[in-house]
Amino acid sequence: MTTSDRVVDILVKEGGYRELPRPFKVGSLSFEFTHALVAGERANDLVIVIELKGGTVDDAIVRKVLALTRALDVMRSKRPVTAILTSGQPRSETVQSISKVCRVLPIGAPVGPHAVDAVRDWLSVLLPLTEPSAVDTLLDWEGDLRRTTPDAAKGVLMDALIEVAPKGKAAVEAVLAREIVASVQSALSENEDDQ
Repeated sequence: MTTSDRVVDILVKEGGYRELPRPFKVGSLSFEFTHALVAGERANDLVIVIELKGGTVDDAIVRKVLALTRALDVMRSKRPVTAILTSGQPRSETVQSISKVCRVLPIGAPVGPHAVDAVRDWLSVLLPLTEPSAVDTLLDWEGDLRRTTPDAAKGVLMDALIEVAPKGKAAVEAVLAREIVASVQSALSENEDDQ
């Protein structure tokens, strides 16, 4: 699987993008890139994938991208454009020229066991955010809290608060209020006994 194919696979499966036919039209003009995709419901992006090959002339790529973005401007399109450059290494002048009119992701051709992860990392700006599961965020909060609490603060009150913590803020506040009332009443009764 080429890097361009990986890009399309990740964007379609994980980002909800759909691939456009080749060539695709903007107004009456046709544009052909290695791949072109549009975002689904949550975004409005137009993504063009350009596979750089040994014979690819960077000036031709720049002209095609500039022509596309100009055509979108004429059509008053609100779609942000992202150009993903794969396989070869573009010249810095090429990236600078294209970046004046769109976002540029020069991915290259990652290889090795973590190649897919490298491509996914580059594409993360185009993918929806994923929330960690509740189990991952909690992990061992109780153990972490007990380890970091100073010995002077440990005791019956802390155990009672930790026990009700999973039930929510109101349960913790109720236990804390009960303990405060009990402590104040105890102090007041001692004071009455001394008088």
